[in-house]
Amino acid sequence: MFIINFGSIAINGHFLISGILFGILYFLYDRIKNINTLYNLLLYLLIINFLSFNIYLLATNVFDYKIHLPFHLCYLTELGILIAIIFKNYFFYPWLVLNALGGGISGFTNSNLPNDALYIEHIHLYLSHFNLLLFSLILYRNRFVISKTNFINSIIFNAIIFFIIFYLNILFESNYWFTQHRPPGINLTHLFPDWPYYLLGLISIGLISYYVTFKIFLKNTQYN
Repeated sequence: MFIINFGSIAINGHFLISGILFGILYFLYDRIKNINTLYNLLLYLLIINFLSFNIYLLATNVFDYKIHLPFHLCYLTELGILIAIIFKNYFFYPWLVLNALGGGISGFTNSNLPNDALYIEHIHLYLSHFNLLLFSLILYRNRFVISKTNFINSIIFNAIIFFIIFYLNILFESNYWFTQHRPPGINLTHLFPDWPYYLLGLISIGLISYYVTFKIFLKNTQYN
């Protein structure tokens, strides 16, 4: 009997696309030495991603405030990067890059989209996390340094946002930051027990990611 394992196809396809995007990131980082060129490329990708995603959803009347607002941490970070680049404001850069590196890798190794997700949602997921990693590479190339104060303040800031999102999820019956239930798709939450343990697992992974990112960018102090 011929049986199609859709779960296997989905995860293999996800890793294939992620691998190709990782290759493109490496190519850009290796070949483009000018920081301004990389910043301009990132700015164009951010604008294209936000406009194409939201215009398509609104034009086709499928926009759902319960799932499509940029309230997940990765999408919130991406929006913050766009605003920071446009207004040339570097105040939130430590928080942004601490979110971006781990968030980008997480998005390339996990998927929170159901099997029936729209194509534009898949495109948005991949391009958003590509942008996060590109931002991280740009700042690393630019010898950006994260201080201990930046590190601690960013954790506190994320904690404040977490509780705000938790309240909004109760108010709107949404699931941003996955505070109410596991995300759909193939992801690490299925390795943990039910609520709230999977959420505690994600928070622990996030803190580890923060620490690793902090140590990576702290090494840039030797170049300054």
